[in-house]
Amino acid sequence: MIQRIQSIFFFISALVSIYIVFFVPVMSDDSKLLFLFSDFIYLRLFLIISAFLSIYAIFQYKNRNRQRLLSSFSRLMITFFYLAVLLFYREKYDFELGVFLCIVPFLLLFAASYFIKKDEKLIKDADRIR
Repeated sequence: MIQRIQSIFFFISALVSIYIVFFVPVMSDDSKLLFLFSDFIYLRLFLIISAFLSIYAIFQYKNRNRQRLLSSFSRLMITFFYLAVLLFYREKYDFELGVFLCIVPFLLLFAASYFIKKDEKLIKDADRIR
């Protein structure tokens, strides 16, 4: 259901992740900017999987537990992105806007999980009243 706030958070998270992959410089060398789309294959894969899971979670509105699980896996992919950046590319390159902008989809997914949990509590309270 698109009118639920968590669906909007999932959608915006996917849009921001795809935007980072294609349009935002992630790291810089001494002379040029490096993008995920052309230079970093595995890092790009983490963000694309995160975006795909976010889009898929929108259509799982009937199963809130699955939505929360997909949100957690999507956040895990973003965490893997950060770990790979910090472990493998910290010494070679300087960080640019794309690395810091990846916090936005992570926070949006966290907010979506919060609102899914809030919906679950509301439904349990309504069932208890009946």
